[in-house]
Amino acid sequence: MRILQAVAEGMPRAEDLTQELTDADAAQERGYYLPDEDDRLRDVFARYLEIREALKMALARVEPWVDKKDGLSAEDRLRAFVIGFTAACLLLRSGSYVIKIAEGRPVVAQKLDEAEPRFGIARKSFTEIYRAQSSVQRMLKFYMAWRFYDEYRSNIIAMSDDEWIGPVVPLLVAEEPFMERRKLEYLAKRFRYRLHSFIRRNRSGFKNTMFHILAIGGRTVSELRDPLTGLVAMPKRVLGEPLEAIRSFLKPGDIIVTRHRDALTNVFLPGFWPHAALYVGTQAAGDAESGNVVEAKKDGVLLRKLDETLKVDSFVVLRADVDEEVLGEVVSRAMSHVGKLFDFSFDFRQSDRLACTALVYRSWHGLAGMEFKLGEQAGRFCLPAEDLIDQTLGSGLFRAVAFFGETCEKVSFEQAAASKLKR
Repeated sequence: MRILQAVAEGMPRAEDLTQELTDADAAQERGYYLPDEDDRLRDVFARYLEIREALKMALARVEPWVDKKDGLSAEDRLRAFVIGFTAACLLLRSGSYVIKIAEGRPVVAQKLDEAEPRFGIARKSFTEIYRAQSSVQRMLKFYMAWRFYDEYRSNIIAMSDDEWIGPVVPLLVAEEPFMERRKLEYLAKRFRYRLHSFIRRNRSGFKNTMFHILAIGGRTVSELRDPLTGLVAMPKRVLGEPLEAIRSFLKPGDIIVTRHRDALTNVFLPGFWPHAALYVGTQAAGDAESGNVVEAKKDGVLLRKLDETLKVDSFVVLRADVDEEVLGEVVSRAMSHVGKLFDFSFDFRQSDRLACTALVYRSWHGLAGMEFKLGEQAGRFCLPAEDLIDQTLGSGLFRAVAFFGETCEKVSFEQAAASKLKR
């Protein structure tokens, strides 16, 4: 639910792309993109890729419900459908915006297919998206899901006050014009017999319908992994002794910077270290079961357990040698952000929603002389995790006190940690 809320508010609307469409027309007429036009286009495309990955994550999280056989009520099935179909609608609609910019403009399509390391864009990214959006099978599957929605629309509307998916219902209802346009597009393709055959073999029902929705997004959780790391998911390395060693070592105010060796986000984010969180301890949470780390992920800024935060392959801990009063203020600031949605625009000038390093930035900036400098990337001011490490260590206030790398067997502390991080 929280992922969909964040995506819906952060996703660009058709009217927001006026400048990009103007740039596209100019580039097509000229035969090439100017540097500033290029950056604007890449910024929009990189944001779309991040949103696409988040929506696939939402679909992946609802996927286990499809195969659940026991204890799943009719209401639970409908909840799962609302989450899944909303994600599918947003996934297809966001893709249609990118295609709209390139449609009838070969120069734009060619530009979007170029690799651009600055924005984490791989070669042929646009071709892959265009192929998926144009798939006849996905068109038919979306139509089947739309039929299910149409049949149970009144039941879905009645769930607007539902504790779990109430906030998502208006997001799905708002997609109705898009659903209708897609349906008309499909019917206009003259796949009458194929559509009839498809419906005959796939009678609507929760399980079949949900499989159609998941297929729209690719269905497999493996799509959320970096394909360059291999086809089989690798077990996380921070387990057992390394996890227990760091659990007893952490102090409130510590910054935890982490990396998954096979995460798809490694492709989009600069540097080796892509993610950060802030340790607050159990006393601040008031309940050891609630968690002891404040962390911003796709589902928002939440209080999480250390075992979840460190379900990774590498980490480094940064600690400031300051008095307890300062640390208390850091923890208080971090806790004040719990409950906010994730910021898919990665614009640190806004504070109503936060990305991972934005949480650390807003918790530590201005305390004990720590002054972060935001860098401008494609018109947005942000602080990548690599810059966060450089600036904290460069301030003289912080030091690396713990390190566990992809080839380590145990956690290194203090001087050994700093040496390994530097190397």
